[in-house]
This record gives sequence, structure tokens and C-alpha cells, in this order.
Amino acid sequence: MRDNRLLLLFAAVVLTTLGTVGLGIVGVVATVGALLGGGAVIQTFAGFLLGTLLLVGVDIVFSVALVRALARRASVPKSQRVAGGLDRLESVVPPLASLGLSDVFAPPEPTTEERHEALTRRYVEGELSEAEYERELQALLGEDEAPETELQDDADIETELSRTTTTDTEYEPARE
Repeated sequence: MRDNRLLLLFAAVVLTTLGTVGLGIVGVVATVGALLGGGAVIQTFAGFLLGTLLLVGVDIVFSVALVRALARRASVPKSQRVAGGLDRLESVVPPLASLGLSDVFAPPEPTTEERHEALTRRYVEGELSEAEYERELQALLGEDEAPETELQDDADIETELSRTTTTDTEYEPARE
């Protein structure tokens, strides 16, 4: 089913578009017939107009779903500028946010290795001093380790403090 999603969405768009056009044509013919035959023109026109508008709405929903599926599947060039523009547009028009187009165009976050390579390249090219390189490298390594370390709460700290007694230090060999 997932593999045929694009085909099914395309078929739904084609069928709802043909249904909309067909219902619109039948509505015009029925309205003209009611006008010439002395029937209820307004009721005939209103019924077909309502049906046509309903099919137009369904057609729009299927069309948006098809465009979204195509955009997600397509190999789209990544651009921070395009992603930022779409992000601003999504903030102005909230229904667009459900499409997630800004995420489709956003470039991926660089990995730690890529950031380390870029930092080393900047150092080798002379853009950074040795102290700046070391500081940024420590920050980079600190960010990489931060999610893995767990924060200790007060109870854990007190438990660790109570384990360390003066007798623990007495048994350590003296350093010379």
C-alpha cells in the first residue's frame, strides 16, 4: 500500500477533478433545463453548486497530499535560506506547518566528525590560534558527551559523600 501511495493519490486527484468538471457540466445543463422548462432553478443550481464545491474541496485535499508526498520523496536540494523562508511562511500560515516543508528543505545538522574536521581545517589554515582551537575542541567534545552524562540529584551526591570517609584515605598508599 505504501509503495502505491503516489499512484493512489494521483488517481484520486484525476478522479475528483473529472468528477468536479462532470458535475459542473451536468449542473449547468440541469440549471438551463430547469430555466427553460419552468422548474425550480435556484434549487437545482444550489444542489449542483454544493456538490461541485464539495468535490473541489476533496480534490484540493488530495492534490495537497500528492504534492506533499512528491516533495518528501524527491531529492530536493537542501538550502538554509529556503528552509528559513518556508519556516517564516509556516509561522504566518499555520495550516502550512502541518506539511513540514521547511524540514524537507533544511540541510542536515553536521555530525561531530564533520564539525571536528572543519575546526581542524580552520586551525591548519591559520584562522584560529592554538588556544582558540583547543577551546573550541573542548566545547565540541563537551557537547558530544553532554547527552550521555546523567545529572546527579542531591540524594545521589549525599550518598557518594557518605561513602567517602577518612578511613578510605588512610588505606591509600603514600605518594612520594
